[in-house]
Amino acid sequence: MEENKNISSTDTPTEIPQLTPESITYLLKAAKWGKFLAILGFIVAGLMIAGGFAMSFVLNKVSGADELVPLNLPFSTVFISIIYIIIAGIYLIPVIFLNTFSNNSIKAVNLSSTENMTKSIRNLKNLFVFIGISTVVLLGLYTLILIVAGTAAVFSF
Repeated sequence: MEENKNISSTDTPTEIPQLTPESITYLLKAAKWGKFLAILGFIVAGLMIAGGFAMSFVLNKVSGADELVPLNLPFSTVFISIIYIIIAGIYLIPVIFLNTFSNNSIKAVNLSSTENMTKSIRNLKNLFVFIGISTVVLLGLYTLILIVAGTAAVFSF
């Protein structure tokens, strides 16, 4: 009977797994889909940045015509557009990681390059770390918003 070893995720493996032709095919397909999603991400981020600049000009014109459309914005229109552009910039970070992962994966498969495979896996790790940290930060922000809104609701009665 074989002895089951309990290897934690922080241990370094004693054996290095090899890529089979099937796993290389899956990696290449994942890289191609990643490239497609990265291109769409770049397009969306570009549209968000353009929308942020356009929003600044449009909201300035609309807020100037108070008798036509009263906006009563609590913030400056420039501040709102800057926040929108910052959000687009933050959105670009995982898209860049995904694009780099895809490019290096395709190069690694086509050139049989270990260096490109290492860069590819490093960028995939960075993508997951960024998404994980972003998720924790957003969950904390949502919790804080719920606490503030709940406290405001309790004291309003």
